[in-house]
Parts: sequence; structure tokens; C-alpha cells
Amino acid sequence: MRTFSTAPLAAIAAIFAFVSANDSIDGSLFVNDDGHGPGHSAAMAAVPMFHFGRPHGATPCYPEAAERDGVQADGSDTDLGIWANLGKGCAYAGDWNGAMSPGNPFPVYYTIKQCSPSEYRVSYNIYFKHDSGHTRDWEGVIVVWTLGDNNQWRRDRIMLGQHGRYSTKNWGDIQNTINGDGDHNDQDQRDRNHAKIYVGAFYHAIFDTRYTGIDIPNPAVPTTEFRSNDWWLLPDDSLVVPGSRIKPEWAWGKADTNPASLIDPNNPAKYICNAN
Repeated sequence: MRTFSTAPLAAIAAIFAFVSANDSIDGSLFVNDDGHGPGHSAAMAAVPMFHFGRPHGATPCYPEAAERDGVQADGSDTDLGIWANLGKGCAYAGDWNGAMSPGNPFPVYYTIKQCSPSEYRVSYNIYFKHDSGHTRDWEGVIVVWTLGDNNQWRRDRIMLGQHGRYSTKNWGDIQNTINGDGDHNDQDQRDRNHAKIYVGAFYHAIFDTRYTGIDIPNPAVPTTEFRSNDWWLLPDDSLVVPGSRIKPEWAWGKADTNPASLIDPNNPAKYICNAN
């Protein structure tokens, strides 16, 4: 009788287990303070990897802090979709050395809300001084966690912010995900711990795919917005900060989907638990 070793199959299974993820987290992480803020560990468990593009070789408006020492940051004049003006008045993205150049750091404001006994939502919002339509801009994503056994929670879906609305994808359908352990160049990997997201160059809508087929603004068809991977950032602990830093009395003009509005149940149009 011929015998067959199971070692190769075991090795393949081990490799698959290593690269796959969507690791569960304990429910206590949504409320415990790890020194960076309540729920910070849960926010870090699925913080996205951000990407930014340069349409027609232009430097984009890049995110930056929305507050400094408790004072609201200002905005800058809209670029009106003119390539040369995209980055005018905004933070510098960083030196460009081709695709996947490391981007300069910026804060990501997180908010957490338990929307039902079996669902938590964690939002990640970034601030720009302007977009191609108005002064000041907020955009972000929401990661939805659902309850499993033994108070263990798993990523269920992601909601991609697009001009005050959301495009929702099941977690396993996100085109590119990573585990954040040196695999940031991996492509076409599903169901890992962090989504790769791509920020539109003009209106800053957020997608899970790149699109470089158009390099002019087209607000009538938001899904055609230019987005690419010229710069990237996977935020570390110090960059993921509580959304409570954004005071509810601050006005942001048309940028009304911001950390303060997301946790205000008296603002049902923006409340994080009503987002769909």
C-alpha cells in the first residue's frame, strides 16, 4: 500500500491561516481605555490603510488636523477642480517617488457607538481644508462589527463615505485587505483585518478600488472620481485619536458629516447608527 505524507497539506493550511485573518476581538476593547482613549484598541483593530492619488501629476489636498490645542482649524479656498490648485492651502502629502510612496502622517478621528446588542460601529474620519466644491471637508468610513460567541466580535462590513452618503460592502468583498504586519504591498487579498481604501482626488469620496480613467472632477457621477495609490498611510496608535476632540458647537459649513454629528442622536440624518 502506498502512503502519502500530509505534511505538504498541513503546510499549505498553515500558510493560509497565517495570511487570512478578520480576527475576532473581545467586546471589552470597545469601551476600555488603553491610554489613547476609550475604545482605541477596537479602533486600531480595523483602522484602514489610506491611499491618495495625483491626477494629471497634481499634488492633492491632503488631510490634516481639524483642531490644535482645542482650537478649530481653519479651511482654505476651494480648488474648483483645477489641477494646479488641488493642494493649495493644504498639508503636504510627502515626497512622491512613484506609486506607494509613504505619505506624511495625519490624524484619524474615531468614534464608537453600540447600535444594538449585536452591533458596534466604529467611524474613521479625516479632515481636509477644502475640496473641489467647498471650503472645509470631512470624509470617512464606518466599520460595522457583529457579535459572535463568548463576547467575540468580527468585522461584518464597511461603509465608505461618499458625499454624505455611504456605499456598503461586506467585509469579505472588499477588494484589498491587509493584516498590517508588513503585508501593505499585497493586493487582491480578502477578509484580512484592515481595508485598503482610496480617497478621491477632487471631492474626497472613499472607495475600495482604484480608478484612473478620468482625471477631472465629475460631481454628477461620484463613482468616476480619480483615485490611486501614489501615497499611502496605515495610521499608528498616535494618529488614531478620539473624535471627542471635535466640539459639537464648531461649524464646518457643508462638511456636516463629522465626528460630532455622527454621535448626535438628535441629528438623525448624520447619526452613525442610522447610516446605511
